[in-house]
Amino acid sequence: MKIAVVTDSGSNYREEGYNVEGVYCVPLTISDENRTYLMGEELSVEECYRMVQAGKMLKTSQPPYGRIVALFEQLKAEGYERIFAVPICSGLSGCISAMVTAAEQVGIPLDYVDCYTTAYVELYLALTARKMLNKGMDPSEVKEILQKAALDAVTFVLPVDMKHLVRGGRITKAAGFLAGLLKISPVLIVNKESGGKNDTYAKPRTLKKAEDVVIDYFREHGVGKGYGICMAHVFNEEEGRNFYNKMHEEFPEADIYLTPLVSAVGVHTGIGCVACQFVKKLEYNMDSPGEYTEG
Repeated sequence: MKIAVVTDSGSNYREEGYNVEGVYCVPLTISDENRTYLMGEELSVEECYRMVQAGKMLKTSQPPYGRIVALFEQLKAEGYERIFAVPICSGLSGCISAMVTAAEQVGIPLDYVDCYTTAYVELYLALTARKMLNKGMDPSEVKEILQKAALDAVTFVLPVDMKHLVRGGRITKAAGFLAGLLKISPVLIVNKESGGKNDTYAKPRTLKKAEDVVIDYFREHGVGKGYGICMAHVFNEEEGRNFYNKMHEEFPEADIYLTPLVSAVGVHTGIGCVACQFVKKLEYNMDSPGEYTEG
């Protein structure tokens, strides 16, 4: 069976330089008061953050429905019999429901995984889905394995610009004032338990202590060999690098890399934010075709 894997620009698929055969990406949208941009096509991560830095309040939304339908029609015309989607999570976007509706309209079967987040975890699961399907694994088996990996993954976001959070309606003016007064650096978590939405995990003082809270969480959950860790930042490479170094010291056997935070998240958290994610990686067992193991 010929199966296409579809993700969206929340995964940073294009920005990370991927162009994998059989993997397709639809653009989320970013809007200011004047126009709407296609993320990753009409507006890069850097261009987006330049706008935020200039004081613009941006909004994000799901891919244009017409783009999803057009892609699904193209895939069907190219002989694909099924679509396996790994989009931005339902807690952050309506992308999944839009894909379900589009697949019904076009008349092509759709399977999907809710990754309960976006960015690196979304990207990793999409690329892994492609590898599994290339080996001839059944889509239902792929979904079961990747959904479990998504359940065990986590995202932490550490914003520092309280005024931006207030302007964007993420916190109240009173909460923003109190956070600034007490030098609180909130730790936001996104995972299955948070419903795929940003939820407050801790309220330590200073960004350094916030990073220590995240490291403690990683340590408590057994992160190490066989895990992928993505460190990210919003125009704050120095602190992103410092956080990366701390993570590398704590978890030297993990696969860690540093990158700009995907704009689907960073436009809401503001300049200076740092973030990180982990996912337990899946490796194909060549001795037992169709079998995947963790780590």
